[in-house]
Amino acid sequence: MGAKRMVVVLVAHGEAETAGFLDNYRVSLHTLQRASEVIPVPLPLRHFISLSSSVRKKIGKKTSGSPQNPLTRQQARALQAHLDGMNAGVTFEVIASFSASEPSVEAVLEKRHGFDGVIVVPMAPVDNAMSCGLLCAHLSKSCSPDELARTRVVGRLWEDETLHRVYLDYLFGSGRALPSGPRERNALMLLFHGTLVEDRNGAPPAFHTGHAETVEFARRLAVLIESDPRTPWGTVMTAFLNHDVGGKWSNPSFEEAVRMLGGKGFQHVSLFAAGYFSDGNETIHREPALSAIEPGVVVESIPCLNDSPHLIACLAQRIVTASRQILAFSGDFERMIV
Repeated sequence: MGAKRMVVVLVAHGEAETAGFLDNYRVSLHTLQRASEVIPVPLPLRHFISLSSSVRKKIGKKTSGSPQNPLTRQQARALQAHLDGMNAGVTFEVIASFSASEPSVEAVLEKRHGFDGVIVVPMAPVDNAMSCGLLCAHLSKSCSPDELARTRVVGRLWEDETLHRVYLDYLFGSGRALPSGPRERNALMLLFHGTLVEDRNGAPPAFHTGHAETVEFARRLAVLIESDPRTPWGTVMTAFLNHDVGGKWSNPSFEEAVRMLGGKGFQHVSLFAAGYFSDGNETIHREPALSAIEPGVVVESIPCLNDSPHLIACLAQRIVTASRQILAFSGDFERMIV
């Protein structure tokens, strides 16, 4: 019997790779179309938001696109190399896909036929209705019962203690120069994707936002970082990158957190987008907002995990575990080890 073949589909949000108006317009419109499956957004409003957003980027003389898509492809290549070297008894093919740009996750999943299993990996630590919810709904509609039995979606990464260690190893063991000086003069701001907390009527959102999981994930990371003897930061705080539309969002926002740091006597502030696996438009170029309030403070942005070996090894282990579940459920695992 030949080696079993599994396709691994990485699913990132996806952003415009160029500064072009049409590229940004298409990505924005696709994002809103997906969002409208969870939150009703009238079609004219989707077009207006996409148009105004793309115009603002053009007026702002943005000279390059987002790094997220290239980084996701780097993650796919690194993960492929790692899985190839694991001798897991299964052959993996890793493909990068996106929710809002090309190639779309739906198009990539259409090519799943011919594989013995499908493993989908949403590239974010916290699940919500916009990511895993829409993805699982698509799979349930497009797959036969047998295909669903051979499909696994890797989720709830935020509560995986192995991932927590990944963050610590990345922050303290990557060889990056850490802030010097007294700890009490250094602060670390952990950035997370903001979520809607209340709609315009003050009611909780009628869909899974992932807010509770994000808050708990942030709390756990902060405790681990503060208690680690290697930490150079005397203050670890959380901030949310909000969109501030449709109601009340997570607190404190990045802007609020920046103001909270003002006048506290910090010499060095590190920004780390812990709620994202790859850098993109939301995570980069955040330093000026803080420097404008505290010109004398050294502000440093620590890159996201991106394709760091720490993250790749963690994801690879979850993928191998998922492949074994698929084979065990189908009975193929027993036949392989006879």
